[in-house]
Amino acid sequence: MNVKKLFLTISLVILLACGVYAAIVMASGDPTYDGSETDVVALYENPQDYDNSKADGVAAVIVNENLDKTAAQNVVFSVVFNFRGYDTMGESFILIAAIAGCLVVLRKTGGKGEQKPAEQKEGEEA
Repeated sequence: MNVKKLFLTISLVILLACGVYAAIVMASGDPTYDGSETDVVALYENPQDYDNSKADGVAAVIVNENLDKTAAQNVVFSVVFNFRGYDTMGESFILIAAIAGCLVVLRKTGGKGEQKPAEQKEGEEA
């Protein structure tokens, strides 16, 4: 086996193992705020006076400072188009980089094992 292929295989196995480990750790952790006690109708109708004393972290910022930080009229619109805007842009850059990487890896190259077809002399038929 070629040294490059062996190194690539080992690298991919290590990367896959790290990803599986990280997914298991994240899945076993407790959420900071599950939103089970959120009254969506009350939040939609009157977001300024909504009681979110149980929310913490990002959930509290989104509910408390939504109308002050954004020009949105409701919380869902502000989360999707304002708070997640940079995230969506980053995901599109990652997609473009992944496509470019696949094109580089899967491109056709003239390797040593490939032979070019012999040119036919003039007057010979195929």
